[in-house]
Amino acid sequence: MLRRPDSIPNGDTIISDPILEPFFVSKSSTGGYTVYERVIKGENDTKYIKTVCYPGNFGHALKSIVEEKTNMSNNKTFNSIKDYINVYKSYQHKITSIVE
Repeated sequence: MLRRPDSIPNGDTIISDPILEPFFVSKSSTGGYTVYERVIKGENDTKYIKTVCYPGNFGHALKSIVEEKTNMSNNKTFNSIKDYINVYKSYQHKITSIVE
């Protein structure tokens, strides 16, 4: 479901970084995490956000983003598991290297 970007409650923490784009993470003031994707749709290029998942912790949020970025990569057809894992590891390294 798409929603307006300003629909995230003011008390939530927003965690975004250019390396995560078009995804970002919010941490609810009540403690839960949500991974969102920024989406532009329609004739007027209206900006929306799409809920991707509700991970149990921040590490799982990053893992979800790695999986999403892998699955939406330029090469949507992988000829082997090894090819898929190489793309996955590439995104994983880019994201985890900023945490280390």
